[in-house]
Amino acid sequence: MTQEAGTEVESKKTRHLRAPIEVRVEVSCGSQSFTTTTRNMAVGGISFEILEELHVGDPINLILYLPVDKELELLKVSSDVVWVEDQDGSWMVGAAYRKFAPGDEKRLRDWLLESVRAYREGRTV
Repeated sequence: MTQEAGTEVESKKTRHLRAPIEVRVEVSCGSQSFTTTTRNMAVGGISFEILEELHVGDPINLILYLPVDKELELLKVSSDVVWVEDQDGSWMVGAAYRKFAPGDEKRLRDWLLESVRAYREGRTV
């Protein structure tokens, strides 16, 4: 079963280019905190699979670990859960970015642009 926050989610899904990029992400929701891997990323949000159930509308905090020049850059972003899909024992979650730490939105946009180019050319970032 998929929960969605109305038809606005569908328009958001098509408004942003998404790429099947996997990076480490720390997810915090209230007192819960866990680490997982993104399934895809876009300028407007991400999806990831977790064992803990979240709900549409839950505010979450994310720390994205982006590989840059053989190092990891950490990006902090407040987000909202916009859809949840039961995966028989785990949940696929879609989150929309709400508020970035200063400078992180531009850093993510630049990193995603380079990652999508590399993906299309068959390169790794």
